[in-house]
Amino acid sequence: MSDLESVRKFEFRPCRMKAGFDVTFLAGGETVRGICRDVSGTGVRAEFDGLVAIGCSGDLILRHPSGVLNLEAQVAYIEKNQVGLVFLFRTPSECALVARLISAIANDDVIPWSK
Repeated sequence: MSDLESVRKFEFRPCRMKAGFDVTFLAGGETVRGICRDVSGTGVRAEFDGLVAIGCSGDLILRHPSGVLNLEAQVAYIEKNQVGLVFLFRTPSECALVARLISAIANDDVIPWSK
């Protein structure tokens, strides 16, 4: 293997904010519950109590202490016991709500932001 073959391709990844709140993913008539391990402006990484499949999409309910947020999301990857979900924003206001969620996590706020 040459040196160039061993170099990993650079991919931009948004800043992730460590988390630890409850999430629920509803897809294909199935419901799995879990814990959000980190969140960014584009998605979350979570650990679920059930199985999900790469590519499936559904409703992702984020239950942070300062508010509940329901977004459409798609499973982007599964690595070990962690699942990466990408938000499928339907409106610009959903994107703004995620930004407020990240701000609440960063500032350790428990003031309602989701209303």
